[in-house]
Amino acid sequence: MGNYVLGYHDIGYNAVFSGGVWRDDLTPSAMLTRPLLTAVARTLDLSELVLDVTLQESIDIQVVGICNHNMSINATYQWQCFSDVDRLNLVYDSGVIAAYAYFDALIHNTTCDALDAPITDIFWRLTINDSNTDGFIEIGRLFMGQRFITEQNMEYGLNIGVDTTNSQMEQSTVGIEAFVQSVKKRTATFSHILTSRDEGTEHLKYQIREGVSQACLFEFDPDNKDEGVRTFIGRNESLSPLDYPQFNVNNYGFNIREII
Repeated sequence: MGNYVLGYHDIGYNAVFSGGVWRDDLTPSAMLTRPLLTAVARTLDLSELVLDVTLQESIDIQVVGICNHNMSINATYQWQCFSDVDRLNLVYDSGVIAAYAYFDALIHNTTCDALDAPITDIFWRLTINDSNTDGFIEIGRLFMGQRFITEQNMEYGLNIGVDTTNSQMEQSTVGIEAFVQSVKKRTATFSHILTSRDEGTEHLKYQIREGVSQACLFEFDPDNKDEGVRTFIGRNESLSPLDYPQFNVNNYGFNIREII
């Protein structure tokens, strides 16, 4: 099992988008810049989507994600980055990636791909090929940011579940039931050991930048993409203090809740 991936400092939400054929009311410029995943951009061209993404600032891009999409298991996608606005000088190519088999219409499907080395250029391109039964390609958000890396993986005892405020009540003595439906959101609660001062500093910088208001991209096991039901974009519910604050022995906890 690979160490979990935690992407942060997302700058994909305020990028400039071009390319593709889109529904007039569901364009990337209107929908992918919104924080909620249920605001989706939807194509009119099913066979292939070529979306150019120009970031508005230069940072070390270490992880990219396609959030709340409807790609089928027969789809492929590809991330590329260029050093020039005309996108002629290629600096990064993920290669063609087969869509993971876990994609399910019942959940907000999210891909997460960690880069081998940081990329600072701002001119990106996402290509998706799909022929799904929906008759369109749909994306809720593109996550493009940095990655918090730990030497050790999360500790045993991870809890991944679903949080809901649904309620049930009986309206009469004959047992007629009524339900108040609410949105179900995935959650991940876990802790890990920070093994060095540098790792502790990196985590402190993560806390300072993201707080509880900014999005992070969580992937449970990058070595097993079939575990994708455990991959989602969320926010920290709270910022926990370090426990056992001794040099090289620091335990830190996370409580991440899905954004819908």
